[in-house]
Amino acid sequence: MKTKNIFLSLLCFLILSHAPSARADKKIKIVTTTSTFASIAKEIAGDKVEIYFIASPKRDIHFISPTPKDVMKLKSADVFIHAGLDLEAWRGPLLDVVGRTELMWPSGEKQIDASKGITLLEIPTSLSRAEGDIHLYGNPHYWMDPANGKIVAHNIAEGLARLYPEDGDFFQKNDEAFGKKIDEKMKEWERIASPHKDEPIVTYHKNWSYFAERFGFVVVGQLEPKPGIPPTPKHMAELIHLMKEKGVKVILKESYQESRTPAKIAKETGAKVLLLAQSVEETKEASDYISMIDYNIRELTRE
Repeated sequence: MKTKNIFLSLLCFLILSHAPSARADKKIKIVTTTSTFASIAKEIAGDKVEIYFIASPKRDIHFISPTPKDVMKLKSADVFIHAGLDLEAWRGPLLDVVGRTELMWPSGEKQIDASKGITLLEIPTSLSRAEGDIHLYGNPHYWMDPANGKIVAHNIAEGLARLYPEDGDFFQKNDEAFGKKIDEKMKEWERIASPHKDEPIVTYHKNWSYFAERFGFVVVGQLEPKPGIPPTPKHMAELIHLMKEKGVKVILKESYQESRTPAKIAKETGAKVLLLAQSVEETKEASDYISMIDYNIRELTRE
C-alpha cells in the first residue's frame, strides 16, 4: 500500500511538473478605450493577447456611453490601456461601476496610461467653462503625431513587461520593431508632406494639432467656435471670411461629425471637405495605426 502511495505521489509530481503554466494556454485579456490603442497593443503583444476596445471608431471619443458588455469585459480584464489625462470623461464613472481599483488611473497597477512622457500641446491658461470643452492637461489627441505613437507603444511595452516579466524581451523586441517601422514611414510621410509646408487648413474640432505640427500644416480655425460648441451662423460667417483671406482650400472632418456645415462652408469658399481618420478602423483604409497615418497624409496632400 505504501509503495502504491509513493508511486501515485511520484506520478502526480511528474504530471504537475510538466503541466503548462497558467499563462501558457491563456491569453492576456486587454481592454483598451480606443481602437487605436488596441492596434498598437497588438503590435507589441502579438498573439499573446486578446484585445477588446470600448469606443467605436465611428463615434466621438468624448461622448461614449459604455455598455454592460464593457463593464463585464473590464471586470475580467488583466490589463486596461487608456489615454490618461481627461479625454475619456466616461472612463472614471465606468471604472467606478466595475469596482476594480487596480484598473484605476493614476495608481492602479493593472492600468497603462498611454500618455506618459508625451509633450502636450495647448495647455490651457484658463479653466473657464465659457471657453467650451476645456481639457485641463492640454490637447489629448496626441496619438495623431506618429512620434507620439512610438511613445504610446513604448508605454504599452513597458507596462506589459512590468506585469508579465517572463515575456518582457518579447514585448521589447516588438516595441523596437514597431519604432523602426514608424521611423521608416516617417521619412516617406515627411517627404510627401514637405511641398505642403505652411499650407493653411480648417478642422471641425481641435483634434488635428499634433498631426499638423508634425507635418507642417497650419490650422487657422475650427468649425466649432469653441471646443465642443456646435457651429453658429455668426462663427460660420467669420470663418468663411478668414478662409477666403488665408486661401484655405481644405476642411477636415471625421466620420461622426455632421456634413451639412462643412459642405456649406466649402461651397462658399471653394474649399474641399476631406474625411480623415482620428481612429483606427474609422475608415476602411485605416486598418491599423500606420495605415491610418498613411491614409491621412495621402488624402491631405492629394492634388
